[in-house]
Amino acid sequence: MDRPIIGISMNFMHLGQYHQFHIRDKYIDALYNNGALPFLIPCLEDKACLREYLSRVGALVIIGGLDYPPGLYGEALHPKTELAHDRRVRSDFILLETALEEQKPLLGICAGMQLMNIYFGGKLIQHIENLDAHFGEKYHPVRILGGRWLPRIFGKDEITVNSNHHQGVDPQHIGQGLQVVAKAEDGMVEALEYEAPQMVLGIQWHPERIIDPEVSRPIFQFLNELAAGKKG
Repeated sequence: MDRPIIGISMNFMHLGQYHQFHIRDKYIDALYNNGALPFLIPCLEDKACLREYLSRVGALVIIGGLDYPPGLYGEALHPKTELAHDRRVRSDFILLETALEEQKPLLGICAGMQLMNIYFGGKLIQHIENLDAHFGEKYHPVRILGGRWLPRIFGKDEITVNSNHHQGVDPQHIGQGLQVVAKAEDGMVEALEYEAPQMVLGIQWHPERIIDPEVSRPIFQFLNELAAGKKG
């Protein structure tokens, strides 16, 4: 078997009678069906242990989920904010920090992109006004504005993506070192890129759930090639 190993974060939540590590099947299937070997990384706060996990993988995906606490970016809790479990929040920050230190190619999906903006000192819109355009798996065009990675992945200036989020990156408060590399027609930030030697890319959409292979496949195949050391 010659599959690149790609690490993928997990949720932590109370389900039924127990707290459980949790991940939706679409993430695993998308990585596997596009040629990778998914390697699950549980929510841990032991940095040395997370570093050991990352030593086994060629790239990392940080998945979507519930909302990060707004206190992390200096705001009070909005009534519509649905907080992620503290254990996931703490683990995600350590995992992102360690991945950056280890120079692992990284893809943040939905909340994973929002995590990137918070980590680098940016803020989120806790509940977007134009919710109908971005929630409930709505499809809409996204304009690619440049950057190092998205033009190489897609080879065109516009793609059609899905949306299922009620929060977004605040375009007035972009984290230090981050560049907005894609936007929706209404100005919603759809992709962020960090200035680093390796790919550190956040996207607001969910490629693992997009039916059109022209949009879903390229980003996972590109990540595979980075994980295998075939691109840089």
